[in-house]
Amino acid sequence: MENELSHQVTAQEARTQLSDLINRAVYARQPSLITRQGKPAAVLVSYEEWRQMKDRDIESPAKEIGSIDTVGDKPTGDVTPSGGAID
Repeated sequence: MENELSHQVTAQEARTQLSDLINRAVYARQPSLITRQGKPAAVLVSYEEWRQMKDRDIESPAKEIGSIDTVGDKPTGDVTPSGGAID
């Protein structure tokens, strides 16, 4: 996926452009790299893309932080830690 990260924004830009970034991820299937202080911090992808990565068991941030709780196939917004402390 790293080669596909042609769209990059700062964390501040992401705050003001969140709706557009979500639309880009969902409808255009284009992930956005979010940086802090010039360094990669996060990647915004659609729920469907995240789900496919999880289903393929690709090493992803979700394995590190836990899992996003769902009701049916819809995310609830809750994150379940994987047991490790997050600094």
